[in-house]
Amino acid sequence: MITLAAHLYRRLMRRSRVIWLTLLASLPGLIFAVVGIDLEGADSRREAFVVILLTVGFSYALAALILTASTLRDERDAGTLPYIFMRPIPRLSIAISSMIAGILAAATIAVGGWLSTVIAGLLHGAEMSLLLPGAALLIGAAVGYAAIFVPLGYLFSRSVLVGLGYLILVEFTLAPLVGGLAQLSIWRIASSIYVDLVDVTSGEVDALLGAVEPGVGGGLIKLAAALVLGTGLLTWALRTRDAL
Repeated sequence: MITLAAHLYRRLMRRSRVIWLTLLASLPGLIFAVVGIDLEGADSRREAFVVILLTVGFSYALAALILTASTLRDERDAGTLPYIFMRPIPRLSIAISSMIAGILAAATIAVGGWLSTVIAGLLHGAEMSLLLPGAALLIGAAVGYAAIFVPLGYLFSRSVLVGLGYLILVEFTLAPLVGGLAQLSIWRIASSIYVDLVDVTSGEVDALLGAVEPGVGGGLIKLAAALVLGTGLLTWALRTRDAL
């Protein structure tokens, strides 16, 4: 299982893909580096950093989609998926290996994006207690998005378009309006962990979270549930669909 996960991870982490997706995930840091020049006072910089991270940081969701949806799609496109299926490996083990590879790949990009926010924050004198928890936001999002997009990459030939539909319709459009759908927003769930860790309270931050309450424990439980459901869906698809 570990061998398969390592193989899938290496295939995902092509140099050009990693560079461009890391730049996409680094947009919050790049923007704060510029915006912070005109900000005066620690409180204004702190609030601006949090708002930029929670809003512009959504660019990471697109990077995670492009990357994790390729976990099994790359194998199918290369014609190597049948060889994986020919091995005496249970479908559950293949699903778990795929999830591990997708999460690790997305987390690698997340760390790159987070480091950009740390550098930008330090340039403008932000405290580490505000910067370090950003890793929890992006890595938490890596787990949640992998749980959704790895199965999508196997189920749909145009998985990126399907994933964009989820991001645009559920996360960006409907989640701010419908409280129940906000609970399905991976970005808001991961953001609730970050907001709880940095103990930020403001009307703008509350509006960004919507119906999702800040909380590390609640966020971790929701992400774990998404991972279990995603792994179950992928296992079912591997057992029932023609992968050849």
